[in-house]
Amino acid sequence: MRNSQSVRRGALLSAGGVVMIVCTACVTQPTEQAQGLPASTQRVAFASQCALNVIECTTSWPTAIASVEAEDGQTVTEVDTNSFRVRVTGGSGAVPVQFRGIASIPGNTATQLSYSWSYGASDSDPCTLTAGTVASTESDPELLLDPGFHYIRLTVTNDVHRDEVPLDGCPDSLTDVDSFDFVELQVEVQRY
Repeated sequence: MRNSQSVRRGALLSAGGVVMIVCTACVTQPTEQAQGLPASTQRVAFASQCALNVIECTTSWPTAIASVEAEDGQTVTEVDTNSFRVRVTGGSGAVPVQFRGIASIPGNTATQLSYSWSYGASDSDPCTLTAGTVASTESDPELLLDPGFHYIRLTVTNDVHRDEVPLDGCPDSLTDVDSFDFVELQVEVQRY
């Protein structure tokens, strides 16, 4: 018995002179490990919207800058531009990975910058480049990632409003949007 409250929540049963306590609201340990964001097959990270020259970006547009930092028991290596390897010794299951986006640049005349971290983007069409599923809107989130390859995109948006944004070579243009930019990181998570 942990405390008297546990006894009050339980039921006393007697079977042949043996008293059993059946706990109906006991604290139990989780039986499953926490699930992380699923890994993907290896591919090349998508370049930013401005880098693809789809949008004519100027200094009033924000610049997305993202990185990965090591946590206790981890080593993080920048393998290439926007490509990181996170190695963890021992354990099993998903790994907490610390992302940093606070170094992103809001752009001239901007007073606000918002962040959106997403995963699972599979659209390589520069006219659309959908972001995938949003995992966090913090500047520096810790995301739980399963071992394997991940493509994590940081999209930053400022408050410089644009009535229309032409997309070079694309049939449509963006209308009624704030200026934005994104960068996609390739992150390989390894347990050894």
